[in-house]
Amino acid sequence: MRCTSPLCPAYLLLALVQLRGALGQTTLQGNDCTAAGAYTLCQNLWGASTGVGSQTTTLNSASGNSVSWETKYTWANSPNNVKSYPNVYHNTAKGMQLRDIVSAPTSWQWRYQSASNDLAADVSYDIWFGVPQSGDPASPASSYEIMIWLSDRGGYVTGYDWQTPHILTDVRRVGGIGSTIVQNLQIAGHTWNLKHGPNSNWDVFSFITAEGDITNFNADLNDFFQYLIDKQGVAESQYIQAIQTGTEPFTGSADLVIDNFSVDVSTQEDATTTSSPIPSSTTTTSHTRTSSETTSSGSTATAYSSAPASSTHTATTTTTSDAPAAQSSGGTTADTGTTRNEGGGQCRLTQPSAGSLKRRGKRSWVSRMFR
Repeated sequence: MRCTSPLCPAYLLLALVQLRGALGQTTLQGNDCTAAGAYTLCQNLWGASTGVGSQTTTLNSASGNSVSWETKYTWANSPNNVKSYPNVYHNTAKGMQLRDIVSAPTSWQWRYQSASNDLAADVSYDIWFGVPQSGDPASPASSYEIMIWLSDRGGYVTGYDWQTPHILTDVRRVGGIGSTIVQNLQIAGHTWNLKHGPNSNWDVFSFITAEGDITNFNADLNDFFQYLIDKQGVAESQYIQAIQTGTEPFTGSADLVIDNFSVDVSTQEDATTTSSPIPSSTTTTSHTRTSSETTSSGSTATAYSSAPASSTHTATTTTTSDAPAAQSSGGTTADTGTTRNEGGGQCRLTQPSAGSLKRRGKRSWVSRMFR
C-alpha cells in the first residue's frame, strides 16, 4: 500500500532512526560523546576552529571489550594544525602502576574506506602516564604522553625562512613532537622511528611507523612500556591514566573505519586473584621481550630483554646519551623539520570545559622560523 499522507516522510525517518538504534549505531554530531561498552566514543573537535570543515563519528557496535566505529571528515585551511581527535577511551584500563603491569594485549583492525590524495592525518594510540593514580589527559596530572602511530599520512609544504633567507621545501607537516632520537626500533614485530619532545608540563614519546600503514595490529603494549622504562628513563612508579585510540586529521577528506579495537591491562594483582595457588614445587615460566634500535647517530644499541617471572623485572640495556630525564617538563627540543600540531584532550560524556579540549599548545614549523 502506498502512503499518500504528508506525514509519510516523517514516519519513514523515524523508522530509519529506530532501525539504526536497533542495530546499535549512534552517530555523533558536534563535540559529543557516547557510551560504547567498555569505552567512551568522542568526536573531540578540539582544533576545529583553526580550519573549516565537518566531521561525524558513528558507533557501529560494542560488545564486551571490543568496539567498532567509523569517522567521516573533510577539513581544510591551517594545514599545520590538527582539527580533531575522534577516539575511543577505555573507561577502566587505567590506574595501574607500570611496575605492576604483566601484560596489556591490544588488537586493532582498521581501514580507510576512502581517503583523498591530499590527506594529512595519523591513526594513533594516545596513552597518558602520571604520578597520581588518576588524572585527566593533558592536565597538570600528566607526566608523559605516549603515542603509537599506525599510520602517518601527510604532504609536504613549501615555506620561506626570512632569517636565512631562503625557500624551505619538502617540509613535512605531519610528525611527532620533538626530534627523532631512535630510528629503526623493533618492537611488537614492527619497525618504528621514535621521537621525543616536551609539551606543556609533560613529555611526549611518539613511536611512528617506519613501514607505512599498519592496518592489522596485534601487540602487547607492555612491550612499549618496558622499553620506555629500560631505555628512556621513564619511572616504573608512573601510573596509566588513560588509553585512547583514534585519528588526528590535519587536512583532507577520509572515511576511516575501525572494524575492531580492543585493549586490556593485566596486573600482578589480577594474576594473584584469578589464578589458583601455585604449589611450592612449581616453577613459573617467564617470557622474554627483545628489541633492537638504531640511535639517531646511526649506531646500533645492544638488544635488551626483560623476563618478569613473578614480580621482578630484569633488563640488560645499553645506556644512550639521548635518554631524557624521567620527568622533564620544560625547555625546548631541537626539531628536525618534522612538525606536528598538538592534539586535544579526552571529551567526556558530560560537556567538558573549554580548557579540557586543548591538550597541547599549537605550534607549527612556520612559528619556529621566527624564534
